[in-house]
Amino acid sequence: MIFPSINSKIILFFLIISSALIILSIILIIQIFPSVIRNEIYKNVQLVEGSEQYERFLELPFPVTFKVYFFNVENSVDVVNGEKPVLKEVGPYIYKQYRKKTVLYTDEKEDTVSYTQTENFEFDNEASGNFSDEDYVTMLNAPMMSILQIAEKYGQTSVLSSCLSDIFPEFDSVFVKVKVKDILFDGIRFCVRHFSLCELRRTIACKIAERKKNVDILTDGALQFSFFNYKVNSNDGLYTIKRGINDVKTLGQIVRLNNSTRTHYWKQSNANSSCDEVKGTDSTLYPPQISKDSIFQIYSTDICRYIEIQFLKEEFYKGVKGYTFATNNLTLRASTTLKEEDCFCTEQTKGVNGEDTCFLDGVIDMQPCTGVPVLLSFPHFLWADEFYSEGVIGLNSNEENHRTFLKVEPETGTPLQGMKRIQINSVLRPINKIKQTEKLPRVVLPLLWIEEGVSLTNKYVKKLEDMYFNKVTLLNILKWTLLAGSIIITSCLGAYLIYKRVNKM
Repeated sequence: MIFPSINSKIILFFLIISSALIILSIILIIQIFPSVIRNEIYKNVQLVEGSEQYERFLELPFPVTFKVYFFNVENSVDVVNGEKPVLKEVGPYIYKQYRKKTVLYTDEKEDTVSYTQTENFEFDNEASGNFSDEDYVTMLNAPMMSILQIAEKYGQTSVLSSCLSDIFPEFDSVFVKVKVKDILFDGIRFCVRHFSLCELRRTIACKIAERKKNVDILTDGALQFSFFNYKVNSNDGLYTIKRGINDVKTLGQIVRLNNSTRTHYWKQSNANSSCDEVKGTDSTLYPPQISKDSIFQIYSTDICRYIEIQFLKEEFYKGVKGYTFATNNLTLRASTTLKEEDCFCTEQTKGVNGEDTCFLDGVIDMQPCTGVPVLLSFPHFLWADEFYSEGVIGLNSNEENHRTFLKVEPETGTPLQGMKRIQINSVLRPINKIKQTEKLPRVVLPLLWIEEGVSLTNKYVKKLEDMYFNKVTLLNILKWTLLAGSIIITSCLGAYLIYKRVNKM
């Protein structure tokens, strides 16, 4: 006999048991195991005090990469005489940016945590290669041009015209040659106190300048300008964000900034405008279970607004599947087609013709945010109106290199790689009654662009695998083994019963 003689009732009993195991396996596959994995993910990503996620939230275990690219003005003398600027991109000058959060209080009922964040920078000689922060670059005299444009707004340029060398004793020209470390962090001095016939005019100009966030007041009363030292000197505000304990889908969402849901920087002509809304994340935390339909807002206090990123493509990062979300050609467009309803059109910085203006697509006036006449765009005027790139020589925009993006593991919401990229620009034009500027071309001049980002290290890719992928693999082996085993047993028992019935006939 092929099969041994076994009581049919016993076989039927075990057949029922094995069939139940198939049903149980299906339930485990469809409902139980996914729920176990999901709960394990939630437990690992929520901001629970004392957890590993909480400690990473307080202080990133590795530095953020902060890259600066300068647009060196190759023909500065010719530009002063009316020629189109010829630019050469120089860099990157790479810094390690260390971020540390200080939690001030937690609201368990609201499920929020409130904190401030400080940043420190360290020049990375090795990563910068042949570039040193001791290098010199030729660029626009940003503090002087800012003071002149602000003075022009109040009709005070004639008062300053003969006193520029007194206000800027070391550099009173339109373009200056400065050290990288000085223009970025260490500062360039101006408004040095001394007795002169220009003392009153200098005092007025310097009182205006000292209130700007890019300007430090030194112990001897002089002022010092740098692009980014303000990041080191103070925190960027009080954040209140969701911990994701009551609802994990809200993890990392900013509820308030400085105890307010709006910033009041931008024009409020449109009651339904979202320009002043505080929302999104600070780019460090994202909820799990991300889909391709998700849209993220990233809020930045550097630009006093949020930007949206949308799904672009699916790609792998160090063997881990990720969803890439990115900015696009609509990101820095006007918020409405009507000038009077565009809340980003504040007309605070005058355009290239010296008129009040809304800047064209791809360029945003940052004066409401920064207090000085600077303009924001994506690097190399990516997606901006051609008027801007045609005004200078040497730009070459590229979506891959110049867009802002986030690559995230969709199940856990873990950021795999992310880069914020912005360009700082200034209007270059003749300033009324300022002789040094009377022949300047009328263009928007790129000064520098920065790339601020994180790429998950091998160590933390391994942690992600241990936290999620290895457990998923183990459960997959278990569930398919259980299902396959129960199917095989059921099939064998069923075949035996059929065999018994056939032989009785």
